Amino acid sequence: MKKIAIVFVALLWLPVAVWAADQEVVEIGVSGLACPFCAYGLEKNLSKLPDVESAEVDLAANSARVVIKADHTADLEQIKQAIVKAGFTPGDANTSVAQE
Repeated sequence: MKKIAIVFVALLWLPVAVWAADQEVVEIGVSGLACPFCAYGLEKNLSKLPDVESAEVDLAANSARVVIKADHTADLEQIKQAIVKAGFTPGDANTSVAQE
């Protein structure tokens, strides 16, 4: 009975492992962040972009980390425009792939 249960759990878990998609992560510098409210506001603006799953702004590092939804591609221009609209200056951007 234990073997059947183990096989059943393994069969249920297998599709989840196979279907896990890679996600793009954009790390971008941001100039002009002066306070936690600036970081919070920018984080909210970046989170509202259509293909963004999550965004984190690091005030101490003057950078933002934007995680793109699975099966979508990062639009760096759109991210930079959101930073400018929030009143800040975008810097260098690096894109990497992270397992979901």
